[in-house]
Amino acid sequence: MISSCGKDSTGPDSLDAIEVQLDSSRFSVRFQIVDNIAETPHAIRRLDLYIYDADGIKPLLDKRRYESVPESVVVHGNGKARIIVAIANSPGDFGAESTGRFDAIEMLSVDFASESSAIPVMSGMCTVEAGDTETICLTPLMARIRLGEVCNRMKNYVRLEDPRIYLENLNTGAEIMRVGGFRPSSIAEKGAKATLPCDIGIFAQHPGTEVFCYPNDSSETTIGTPGTKLIFECEIKGETCQFIIDLPAIRRNSTTTVDLTVSGKDDFESKVY
Repeated sequence: MISSCGKDSTGPDSLDAIEVQLDSSRFSVRFQIVDNIAETPHAIRRLDLYIYDADGIKPLLDKRRYESVPESVVVHGNGKARIIVAIANSPGDFGAESTGRFDAIEMLSVDFASESSAIPVMSGMCTVEAGDTETICLTPLMARIRLGEVCNRMKNYVRLEDPRIYLENLNTGAEIMRVGGFRPSSIAEKGAKATLPCDIGIFAQHPGTEVFCYPNDSSETTIGTPGTKLIFECEIKGETCQFIIDLPAIRRNSTTTVDLTVSGKDDFESKVY
């Protein structure tokens, strides 16, 4: 359920560690933002680090808070391996019961209602041996659904007026450290609507309008685990029409793009990629 990123990285998304002389009693951790739901990496306004013993019951040994991502963090390990958990943009403080042991923080969940698409919750972890340097990959928990191209093939210059999109069957909560196997424990029937910038006439539009959700990567749709759907809604000759698109498995930190072609009130095609 937990993964880590231990390779060096270069480029604008990489935050290089300060070079320090390491010995067997301390180690260094640096950070890399891996953000697939934004054109440029989201800002990090708070970073919480939880340091655990890598042996036994893996108790919490120390925790630290930063107002931004530090260039590097040096931790003293007394010659023993440590597990470092990083949570960025946390919506609040977590109590000792949720973070006192590593197996507890693995089960820690957050609510989608407390999320912000502008400053999303991110997390990552690594296990580091004394004297080594490792990298923690910080990834958003949420996923993005983007409307790509919208074509109107109806005749007689009929327009798709006041177009908007929203999601149905949204996952309302998720384990912050989980990287796969997301199964909703509860479902929100309808998400917030996002309005397209203009009506759709005879020319294809590329609105790029986005809505966000937590992962729901079940490969099978059941009564208990319904698939997430994208709803394109508009007015056609004064009548409200809906075009419902089934989405594939939605994975953490992913972007799913949907193209739509409308040929009539009950006639449409979609492409999901």
